[in-house]
Amino acid sequence: MIPRNKSFHAFTMDAAFSHEDEGTAHTSPSSVIKVMNIAKSVFPGIVTSFQLARSLDVILSKRGFKKETTLLATSFCPDEVCRDVEDELRNVFGQNFSFGGIAGFPFGGCTSFGALCHHVPTDGQCIIVYGPHVGIDFDGTIGKVNRRGHAGSGTCCNTGLASLAYVKSVKSGSKIHSPDPSDPIDAQQVFVDSAVMEHSTRLLGAGNPNIELPHVMLDCQEKLMERIMKKCMPMDTSKGMSIALLGGIQVNTPEGTPDYFLPKKFSLVNDEGKLEEDLLSLLVEEGNKDLTKVVRQKRTEEKPKGEEKCVDVPLIY
Repeated sequence: MIPRNKSFHAFTMDAAFSHEDEGTAHTSPSSVIKVMNIAKSVFPGIVTSFQLARSLDVILSKRGFKKETTLLATSFCPDEVCRDVEDELRNVFGQNFSFGGIAGFPFGGCTSFGALCHHVPTDGQCIIVYGPHVGIDFDGTIGKVNRRGHAGSGTCCNTGLASLAYVKSVKSGSKIHSPDPSDPIDAQQVFVDSAVMEHSTRLLGAGNPNIELPHVMLDCQEKLMERIMKKCMPMDTSKGMSIALLGGIQVNTPEGTPDYFLPKKFSLVNDEGKLEEDLLSLLVEEGNKDLTKVVRQKRTEEKPKGEEKCVDVPLIY
């Protein structure tokens, strides 16, 4: 039971950080392999951050998305571990418009969505990438990650795990005083708690709620994103604009291992928000290609005519 005098913020912080800096702190070759294997097993279909950005470029360039006239928009959690995916996307598409709040919810709402639509270059297109995140630490624990300068690992995502604790406490009969949702200092956490609560049966009935949690949170974000787009389109979009909409789960890992992204929705919509093409299977296929073969094929295609018999220089990573 939660003490009646415990504030909402104190409860949230205790839930998120009560097991901070526990577990293994340092990497080893075996721990890196362990993390990678767990990530691929628990979240089948994941692609590395690098492969995600490369694959988006390959797929969208064939559909009229030019780098110089495409605006990248992201809705990711403010957590510093969420920047790896964003950095890889920026390396390909340039500066991004960010409208995400805690846990990656698009809390910028209609005003931000309308703004990003008006920021798209003339006759250009837009890519929106959004979703929650979850960590895997050196010990293979889902829902934790090793952060720089810490003696162990900590919760990831903090907001998500706090919401899960909130759901468990309410369902067990504890009375938690929830602040006024209109107060900006707690409004985002209050909203996330409420959204996740709607999936309490699904969460608490899961074999591992920490694994189910990011899937639940993505579904909550999908619902909010649909509301925003329904209200803003076509009023805020330019005639002929296409939006590539990618929703998924960031999988954060410790230093020395690649960060991943699990794409769960990837589609093209027109300026009215209507589906033009479902691209999810293409992204998963492209994102899981052997990079060595991809680079070798590109080299072959770029060789001047008559040099087909030249010897390739081995690739070094």
